[in-house]
Amino acid sequence: MSTSNPPVPGTEPLRPPRTISDEFRTLQSTVDLFQRQLDSPSGTINLHPFGPVNTAQTHTTFVQSCNRLRSSLLAYRDTTLASWGQLLAAFMQHPDTHTAIASKRARVAVQELGEMHKVTDALYEDISGCQKILFDAAGDAISRTVVGAKSPTLLAERLRACAKCLGLAHYTDVQRRDDIEITTVTLAGGISVIDVDIGPRWDHMHVKISVSDVTHDSRIDSLMLKRLQTGDIHGFETMVEELAQLDRLTQTKSPVNFIHNTFAVATTLAEIQKQELEALDGDIMRVLKCGSGVVLPYVRHVGPSTLYFMPAVVQHGLSDEDWARIKSNTMHEVTQLPGCLWLDFAWELSNKQHCFLSEQVEQYCVSADHMADDSGPFSVVSHQHPLIHNLELQFLETSDSKPQDQNADYWIPYTLVARVSPALPSCALTVRAVMAATGQSDTSSVSQDSPRLLEDAPTLERLVCANTARIVHNVGPTKMQINMEAPQIRAWSICRVPIAHVREIVEVVLLLRRQAVFNELLGSCVGITTVDSESMETGASVTVKTFANDPFRIDMYVQAEQTGVSMGVVLRVSEDSCILAWTHQALGVLDSDLTDMSNIPAASLTKATSHAVLSKAAAISSSIPIIVHWLLTH
Repeated sequence: MSTSNPPVPGTEPLRPPRTISDEFRTLQSTVDLFQRQLDSPSGTINLHPFGPVNTAQTHTTFVQSCNRLRSSLLAYRDTTLASWGQLLAAFMQHPDTHTAIASKRARVAVQELGEMHKVTDALYEDISGCQKILFDAAGDAISRTVVGAKSPTLLAERLRACAKCLGLAHYTDVQRRDDIEITTVTLAGGISVIDVDIGPRWDHMHVKISVSDVTHDSRIDSLMLKRLQTGDIHGFETMVEELAQLDRLTQTKSPVNFIHNTFAVATTLAEIQKQELEALDGDIMRVLKCGSGVVLPYVRHVGPSTLYFMPAVVQHGLSDEDWARIKSNTMHEVTQLPGCLWLDFAWELSNKQHCFLSEQVEQYCVSADHMADDSGPFSVVSHQHPLIHNLELQFLETSDSKPQDQNADYWIPYTLVARVSPALPSCALTVRAVMAATGQSDTSSVSQDSPRLLEDAPTLERLVCANTARIVHNVGPTKMQINMEAPQIRAWSICRVPIAHVREIVEVVLLLRRQAVFNELLGSCVGITTVDSESMETGASVTVKTFANDPFRIDMYVQAEQTGVSMGVVLRVSEDSCILAWTHQALGVLDSDLTDMSNIPAASLTKATSHAVLSKAAAISSSIPIIVHWLLTH
């Protein structure tokens, strides 16, 4: 992890001053970053505000490198070249004097110095690269050794190495407690301290975090402890790095306290969920369906996380106790939630300045009885919830421009970013909607056919279904062969969403969830139990053709070979993430096939005309094979 802060004295050797070649290499690495993306199969698709490359931060780095390079070149011109120019002029006037001899000696010395500089530059790069490789390899080996042998000494050495790598101060203390030798390794930043107690047995281990003037959440301590006890050394070090970055930003961007603002975001998300639960009569499953998601802070990283989508199979597999823990935000074992989609919130550089909360303001979303006297430059603004019509959320907001008073210090070029984990394949409609919700660009200037940079994008079916077009499913006694027609929907993957204000999270979650529901439905065409050709000879055989030429809509044509029954079904994911279904008879299509069904106008696909029972079966299962099985048995 790179940092502009000076290292702690005695923790790492001094690096040589930056040279002109160093600046050239920095520029080259920035160019290479984009070139690797351009050479990848996705091409320019991931060079967008939601892609893995932070273009704003890269732009800032590029400009800074250019400025440093310009300064270095000017200094070289005014010092070295000027001196050589004077020496050359003297040589031209007196070619046979001692000036000529001095010039020749200087020229040879410069050549030798240049060669030595090249060698030392290459050597420094090689040593730095080897150091990283060795550190990572040693870390993996130590992790395996620690897990296998549970060696306190090796773990303490690894923690000290981690502190040194991150520029943190580290101290070691050995004491006896209850006749047990406990080694305490302390990792110290500017305002945060991590104490790790290591005993002879893993149950003697303890992690304690202390932050100056901030009451932190003990769940961070628990997550760090769990990662150490399970041997996830890399996961522990990642959390240390996150906390060190917040510590460093808090020191360099004073008076803004990034640790306080991180906790404020978590408190805000919890307040939004609380008000949504009250409006939905305490139904946590409805919050997960039409709310801002389930807030589970400090269960994945040092910061808030929101579970915004849970697959149907996971929902049906949770017990009442699990749902109660999710509702109360006490679900610590995220391993019980496989396949779920998350938003992990962190801070990143931004081209635009944003206003941060002072330490006197604890959250952005307030209750109805909130008194705004202590909110500083903020005013309370009400917003109607997009889907919960009887809920009005109140947020602390400020003007879009930086004020010229004492509150100006809280405006800095950093923004909250929701990191989408895993990246979500999304159609153009979702991308444009997310851009509009977060103010990333003027969507009226975007093409109606596809958003900018989507001309050569892969299709949504390819991203979701991994190019698999024919899979045989075994659902009960029925063998299904599902054929997907030629894909039509262009897409890109949303990896990150910059958030200007926390209120935007509510709308962003609804947009991402709708896409996730459609992806789950589309992906159900592949990946379910596959049977071989011999077992296909027994039982009923059904052929299903699916076609998705419109975002959030799938047309199906089902043929049962033994009975000769054929039917068509249209599935569509509504704006509130509900799966609605229509049969071809109800839509007035008599001789149904995919061509006839594709001509059905979207205006006729309303919730009032949908098949209520079939829609419920589709919403519960989110699986095309199960929907087809229901059609054949009812």
